[in-house]
Amino acid sequence: MNNALRKLLLLQSLFLIGCGAQNLVIDTTIPSPLVAKNENITARLMLDEKLQNFIFIPEELQKKEASVQISFGNTQVNLFQNIFSSFFLLDDSTKTNNLNINVKLDKFEYLTPQMAANQKYSVWFKYNIQILNVNDQPIDNWMITGYGEQEAGAFQDDESFRRAIQIALRDAGANLSIKTQDEIVNIVNSIG
Repeated sequence: MNNALRKLLLLQSLFLIGCGAQNLVIDTTIPSPLVAKNENITARLMLDEKLQNFIFIPEELQKKEASVQISFGNTQVNLFQNIFSSFFLLDDSTKTNNLNINVKLDKFEYLTPQMAANQKYSVWFKYNIQILNVNDQPIDNWMITGYGEQEAGAFQDDESFRRAIQIALRDAGANLSIKTQDEIVNIVNSIG
């Protein structure tokens, strides 16, 4: 193989490596809300498998725009444990709890600057949260969302995207805290 062909193959390989999938690891802490804990309620937090160690892998259509794999680790699990443990005692035992909280990730969506034709990363989470009594009878059903955006030029692209995700998770935590605080009286009255 001649030297020019080797250089061409090497350049093509480097180009393909550079166009490969981007991997982001999300590790953020959501602050605990400053609320009064109800020591009389013990809740069992049941998190959807999709939430635990969630890894977002783009679909074929998304790969054409921006191929980003996002590893969330325990970040979302910690978010819900942190918020709900501020309001109730958490216990996985079915013998001691008088409230079941079932959390599912309904949607995770994002837009990159290339996709949106602007200079922002935008991220949106939507969670479905079922509040159930100890007999798994519905008390309430909540849709909690979180939105975050970050200018692309403020940081390197990976960091801007990561910050947009962190802002969205914090927004979801704030919305969950507000909703729980608003509904705490109804929850207490529903479980007797």
